[in-house]
Amino acid sequence: MKKKYPTINNDFLHSFKENIKTIVEAREKWQGSLFKSANDSLYNLLGKIFDLIEETKTNTEADKEKRDWLLSECRKRKLRHNMKPSFIQLITKLVFSDSDVDSRRISSYVRVLTAAKQYKDVVVGADVPNFIRKNGGIEEIRASLCKNTKTPTQRAELGRGLALKSKILCEVTTEETLSYATKTKGNFAVALGIVNAKGIIEVKHVCYENPINNNMPSGKTAINNALSNLYSIIAKKEKNELKRVKAEQQIEEKNQRALELNVEDDKNVLKLAA
Repeated sequence: MKKKYPTINNDFLHSFKENIKTIVEAREKWQGSLFKSANDSLYNLLGKIFDLIEETKTNTEADKEKRDWLLSECRKRKLRHNMKPSFIQLITKLVFSDSDVDSRRISSYVRVLTAAKQYKDVVVGADVPNFIRKNGGIEEIRASLCKNTKTPTQRAELGRGLALKSKILCEVTTEETLSYATKTKGNFAVALGIVNAKGIIEVKHVCYENPINNNMPSGKTAINNALSNLYSIIAKKEKNELKRVKAEQQIEEKNQRALELNVEDDKNVLKLAA
């Protein structure tokens, strides 16, 4: 049976492919530019993907052809996806294929776009950047949607408590830190250094949690990342320790059951002998 309106569908599909191509080019430009880590460019890129996704929710014959084409392109690139992937998954994975963005990060983008579609204030792609910023960034949104996963903010706050209780590894003093002692007392700071061949850290710069003056920006992001890192390391150690204790308990219980079975067998042998 011939498809209805094949020319119209072909036009829709061609336009869809061209839009994908344009977004991929934008992604390459973002990734290869000096602003590779700039969030604004990435958020705008996700906004463009959002607009493209919004065009595929009418369930028309043209949308079916778009989906078939996306599936075909994803298979060519051996991109993994669910048994019944959404347009969000397919388009996002295709846009970021052939890039150095890892699969976990791409999954985060999918989660963010999925959340954006359900958010009443996000109507068009231009609303996506504000949605991401308002909710604390991509990782904050991703973690908030994952069960039993702590957000970066939560990890940093827990890390802060752990840091206050941790033992002092060493003490570093510079003329600068002494001069800012009154303003920075009680606040966290991060020392940026290089480890030399002797294992000594050569401190090159210090980031302060709160800005000391107009010429010195806040180092809060770097400090929150360090505190989050501290929490993650300690949490992983505790998790591994719990696994070890549980494994030992299981071995102990297994040995105890074996011992009880041996005792029971010995009793049965004595009964038979009698």
